[in-house]
This record gives sequence, C-alpha cells and structure tokens, in this order.
Amino acid sequence: MTKEKNGYFKDALLLIPRDISDWQLKEALALLDTAGYRLYDYVRYRRVSRSRLLSQAKLREVAEKASELQGKDGARIIVYDELRPREYFRIIREAKVETIDRTMLILEIFALHAGSREAKLQIELARLKHQLPVIKEAIRLAKLRELPGFLGPGGYAVDAYYRYMVSRIARIRRELERLRKRRELERSKRRSAGLPHVAIVGYASVGKTTLFNSLTHESKSIGPEYFTTLSPKVKAISHNGFRFALVDTVGFISDIPVEIIEAFHSTLEEAATADIVLYVVDVSEREDVLVEKLGEGIDVLRRIGVVDKPMIIAANKIDLIGNEEELKHRLELISGLVSALYPGIRDVVPVSAKNKVGLDRLLCRLSTLLKDMERYMFYA
Repeated sequence: MTKEKNGYFKDALLLIPRDISDWQLKEALALLDTAGYRLYDYVRYRRVSRSRLLSQAKLREVAEKASELQGKDGARIIVYDELRPREYFRIIREAKVETIDRTMLILEIFALHAGSREAKLQIELARLKHQLPVIKEAIRLAKLRELPGFLGPGGYAVDAYYRYMVSRIARIRRELERLRKRRELERSKRRSAGLPHVAIVGYASVGKTTLFNSLTHESKSIGPEYFTTLSPKVKAISHNGFRFALVDTVGFISDIPVEIIEAFHSTLEEAATADIVLYVVDVSEREDVLVEKLGEGIDVLRRIGVVDKPMIIAANKIDLIGNEEELKHRLELISGLVSALYPGIRDVVPVSAKNKVGLDRLLCRLSTLLKDMERYMFYA
C-alpha cells in the first residue's frame, strides 16, 4: 500500500457505478493505491439520469459513511465517474468532505510522477480546464437570488479566481505550443539524420517501459504503479546494421478522459507521427479483459490520429503462461481481433520483457519492416 511522504495513509470513500466490470474495479483500486489512498469504504450506485448521479437516498448513505472522514487530513470522497459541477456541490454540501472525480484522481497520480516542465504544464492545464466548470457553478451559486444593478453586492473573490484561471490556461497553452514546436524540431532532426521512429504504446502497467529498457539497455523508472511514464523517452538503437529511434509513451486507461487526451497531445502525438506503432499487451490477462483492453486501446489510437500506421503487437509476459497451447490460442485471439479492428497490423510477436525472451525476433521484425518501408518510399 502506498504512503504519503509523511508516512500516513489518506483515507478514501470510493463511489463506484454498479455496472463496472471486475477488471475496471481492479483498475480503480490500483489507481487509489498509486495515488496514496487507503480504501476506507465504498458505495455502489446506479446513475439516476444523464444529468444526475445520485438519488437523495444514496446521497444520505454516502453522507452517513463519510461522517467518520470529516476533519481527517487528506480524506476524500472519490467518485469513479464523470462528476458534473452541480453533483459535486450536492455531495460536498451533504457529506462535508472534500470530493474529487476520476479525472482529478488520475491527475493527482500524474502530478506524483511528473518530472519534466512539459509534463507539469500539461497536468496543470488539464486540472484547470477540468475545474473551470466547477468555478462557474460556484459563481452561479454565490450570485443566486441577488438583486441586479447597483443593489447587487458586486464582485466575488471567486470571480477573480475564474479570470486568473482563464488567463493561466491561455499562458500554459502558449508555453506548451512552444515546447511542442521544439519537440517537433528535435523529431525532424532525428528524421533528417535517417532515424525512423517506433512508438511503444499500450495500456498502463503492461510492461512498456520494461520493454523499452530491455531493448535499449536503459534503466528508466519502472514499477507496478500506474503512469510511471509521462514524458516520452527516446533512444536510438541498432539491429543488423539498421538504426532507428525507439519512443516510450504514456499508458492508456479505460475511458480515458478527454481533458487528459487534449492536455497530453504533444506526448501522444509521438505515436501519431511514428513510422511503426509497437503495441504492447499483457497476454497473461483474462481473455475477456484482454479483448476489452485491445478494443479500447485501438479506439484511443484512432482518437489521437493513428489510423494507417504499420503495427506490430508485442504479446508481453509470456513467462506467466505455462501452457504452450494456451499461449498459441491467445496469440491467435489477439491477431484475429486486432486484424478486424486495425488493418495495419503486421505481426504478433510473443515476448517477455522482464526475462528478455523473444526480443531478438521482435527487433528483427521491426528492422525488416522498416527496411521494406524505406525501400518502398525510395521507389515511390
């Protein structure tokens, strides 16, 4: 269990939808642990309507369970869902405990792992954009039933904070655009030096950075927690006399929030501009989880503009499957599913990044594909 720097746990009351799948529940608990929260209790709910999350009876149940958290340092109610501003204030008024939603939880984890200035700015931008509707609602509630004109009470501190947020968002966007252009320049320099790019993508905690370290002989930070990689890691490697740049990118999660995709566009575009996409999957997961994650991962790639890139699947963690027949079945399952969803798939290569098994075959497949692409481009 993760601890805060001062050695204490942060208690969290988790609100989770009733229709959530088992693997998504495990993902939610893993995110809580990574962010440094201890599960105090949980409440399952069924969304009342599109605009309303909790019924009044369910809200009273939440308030009753949260009563022990009132006044506790760092305690939170965490809603593992999209939380509209009105629902946010409903929960806070009733439970009297600080409340965050799934997006803010993910951004808290990002903040723990952010190292570069670009990553920190991206996180701040996503947080400000996500909080802007909440501040608007706070202004609306503060001005409710006020008299107009000179009889009104005038401005509020929250008005000034809203104006600050809007101007800060504009400044961050300008700075990120400058950093994006610099990254684009670095990428074009690598390309002009004859270095094609291979982007490693995939779900969080499937072993992308472990594979990157094994292929490049680097020692970048890895761990069981989510989102250890926020800024792209780039390293040029050679195989059979052919040299290319390998890029490690941020991991996917289920139902990735729009704010995070937008804020991390400059990071995710490494996949969109790469010559080959190396998609890493955890082949040891349950079949239904494997199928669902593959489908969602391909959908995320489409959303960031990866639609026609050649793709190689690295079926990682084969060391966790003892049965040869089971491994063969899973590889066929992956190949058939991805072929139906993404026409650019070229091969499925079984590997164990941790034990460095199958890496030579993977490198050989990558270099052969890149050489074929180079020859095709030359004749074209």
